[in-house]
Amino acid sequence: MAKEYYLPRTDEQKARWMANFLNKLNMYATGLGFTEAEMTSLKNDVAFFSYTLNAVEVFTTAKEQRVNYKNALRDGPIGKIAGVVSDVPALGTKPTEVAPGIIPRITQMVQRIKSNPAYTEAMGKDLGIIGATMVVDFNTLKPSLKLVMKGGEVEVQWVRGEADAVYIEVDRGNGVWQFLAVDAVPHYTDSLPITTHATWKYRAIYLIRDERVGQWSDVASIAVG
Repeated sequence: MAKEYYLPRTDEQKARWMANFLNKLNMYATGLGFTEAEMTSLKNDVAFFSYTLNAVEVFTTAKEQRVNYKNALRDGPIGKIAGVVSDVPALGTKPTEVAPGIIPRITQMVQRIKSNPAYTEAMGKDLGIIGATMVVDFNTLKPSLKLVMKGGEVEVQWVRGEADAVYIEVDRGNGVWQFLAVDAVPHYTDSLPITTHATWKYRAIYLIRDERVGQWSDVASIAVG
């Protein structure tokens, strides 16, 4: 049966995969012919990617807070408390900076490992460099939604996975679900102007070849206005 590519899709999953790969490769490095300098380079790659990924998340959240604060200052309504903007977030000690090409460097290491006579399938599974057998049950596919305010608009974040697109519905606080969009490229921005305080709810279901498959997502809610 076909196997999935061993590297995960999202940056968060890649960071966890890298940490496991580094940890396990430390046990096999000598037998596979990796030098101390090569292992140090891998360690630096893993640490700096994790640091940079965390920095993006921290500053994305900080930006959203500041945009919401700015919008409240600009538009009111009069008497509304704008809130408090926290200080610039601290990221901790910066690890050794590395050159671009972390994933290409690691995939070259993986190719080298798999071509080594000492390589075994058990070793590959331990290192996480053998993809799982592809078994897709379309009846259980279920999107996961995350809502983020960006520039005064709601961004509906989702992951495509095995599907072609998602069919999105919205309830704008009146208890009625209505069609919002079919989106094939994550993420979707709901550009309807926000004119009043309300709680908007969103749900989605996957589409494959224009047919709905699987289950509706859990309902995601966000306060607007």
